[in-house]
Amino acid sequence: MVHLVGESQNLLVRHFVVFIETELAKRGINYGAHPLLRPFIETHARELTDFVLQGIGLRHQFGLQALETMAGDPSRLLRVDLWDSLQCHINDAQQHFVSGVGGLQRILRQIESGV
Repeated sequence: MVHLVGESQNLLVRHFVVFIETELAKRGINYGAHPLLRPFIETHARELTDFVLQGIGLRHQFGLQALETMAGDPSRLLRVDLWDSLQCHINDAQQHFVSGVGGLQRILRQIESGV
């Protein structure tokens, strides 16, 4: 099973933090007006990262023979299908977040109006 660890996970989380911040900013949602926005963004960035990592792990499971074959040639570890799969899962996670951001906007409007 493919499992990204360490700096790779951190890079993915940071990617999603920037993505979420950008998407929210497009909709007029920023840190100044909403004190709980930072934990919301960090939590959702980690959830999107987990989605991508789980998807990669499930889609790319290697047997012992495949690992032995790749172990002799490090360049074989940089498989195109793995990178394509990673990009596909990232795109799916981003689309999922964007599809639900309207709900956050409604909640924030309700909070601001005191309902």
